[in-house]
Amino acid sequence: RFFTAPNNWRMESGDRFEVNANPEGEHLTEPFEISDGVVIDPGSYHFMRYRLEWAMATKRLVSGQLTWWFGDFYDGTLDEIQGRVQIRPSELLIFDLSVTRNIGDLKAGEFDQQVYGLRVLANFSSDVQLTSFIQYDDESEEVGTNTRLRWTFHPLGDLFLVYNYNVVDRLDRWAMEASQLLLKVQYALRW
Repeated sequence: RFFTAPNNWRMESGDRFEVNANPEGEHLTEPFEISDGVVIDPGSYHFMRYRLEWAMATKRLVSGQLTWWFGDFYDGTLDEIQGRVQIRPSELLIFDLSVTRNIGDLKAGEFDQQVYGLRVLANFSSDVQLTSFIQYDDESEEVGTNTRLRWTFHPLGDLFLVYNYNVVDRLDRWAMEASQLLLKVQYALRW
């Protein structure tokens, strides 16, 4: 993938508008099921993707971003539309809502996927942050959460406590798919 941004306008307000052209390529060694019943055959693929993006400055109480990727995709086309709204009632609390819709038309068939997300960031102090991300994918009918507590216990050290939890809708009942609790300590040594 090669990414270019021939036009990237940033206004005095902090808002920006961007236009991109991206040649991409991939070699698949085995069939790839991109959606239920839509399988991309093995082989080499080269295609052009384009992006239009408009973003509001994050300094506002409410900001957002709209992105539209379009163009060729493997042996067909794909439109990817992304929207994001960020609500910042204070520097201590931030809400980020997002939605992505993929509309594909390939030789093997058409697909329409949507992903919804909510991120909440709570800054209890400069040393303690809690971030939680919840995402729903209508293709897999799965809800995933990632919650992370970060504590900076020393200027050179951080402790992370991370909890991941996934549930999936099976036969109109939610069932646990995976659960994971991680503890990570990071410390930089200087001499």
